[in-house]
Amino acid sequence: MRQVVCKHILFWVEENLYTGKNIADLALSCGYTRRTLELWFSGTYGISPGQYLFKRRMTRAAVLLRLSSLSVTEISTLLNHSNNQNFARAFKRFAGKSPTEYRNSKEWDLSVMQASLYYKVDIDTNITLCSLPDRYLKGDTYLCHDSYLYNEKNTLTQQIKEGVIRLITNGVKDVYLKGVTSIPDSLMKNREGRLDAKITLGEIIDDEEQSTTLMPGGKFCRYFFQCCWDEYYYNTNHFFIQMMSENNFRFTGKECYVHYTGHKETIGHEVSCEVFVPVK
Repeated sequence: MRQVVCKHILFWVEENLYTGKNIADLALSCGYTRRTLELWFSGTYGISPGQYLFKRRMTRAAVLLRLSSLSVTEISTLLNHSNNQNFARAFKRFAGKSPTEYRNSKEWDLSVMQASLYYKVDIDTNITLCSLPDRYLKGDTYLCHDSYLYNEKNTLTQQIKEGVIRLITNGVKDVYLKGVTSIPDSLMKNREGRLDAKITLGEIIDDEEQSTTLMPGGKFCRYFFQCCWDEYYYNTNHFFIQMMSENNFRFTGKECYVHYTGHKETIGHEVSCEVFVPVK
């Protein structure tokens, strides 16, 4: 029962990031006392339900500040703060910076963020730091829609899936992706949690003249995971925050790379991913 209740708490938190409900409302939904929930949840995850809810809400605020053009006032209202000053104090307690300072920082500091435990998968990602040289990529370039929310309203995942399956089925052993996202101009898209994405999918080659694009080298956080395509979107979203926050990395905002491998017979279902995120 304890495991079931703790899982319910994780789900409840994700469903109530914007509602303004508190731990008393959570206890009412569970049918257990607040004290019982505190003991069970803290014993399982090492953090109280109240602190976890606060950190998840502030993590969403941090994402909105960095990946949308929504005003601080609108973000404050979305997260049910009574006024901007109240939100600014709460966010500074979380991140050590005001919302405006956090948004305008050159690098994105994800060290304070709380990854969702609801979507957590126990996978050995074998995280390392590495340096990569400049490389050349030859392939096809696509403009897609991405989302920083845990939903499937994006064309990016489907475009990647179709491209990787096609290339590996046609005999390409190592498929590489170069990708970068940008904030859309449309306020409606910002409110829907959408991003514009530009990706190039293909093979690494030696000839610069034959290449489609340059993959600039530098310092990268490297991690690995293997999953079925149905889990790919959730894993990429979750691992990005988890890897960056747990290792105190700062994202430089430059292009990310992914190295895909798989077998012709199983690539339609399962894929192996080696991810490279530029960090400082």
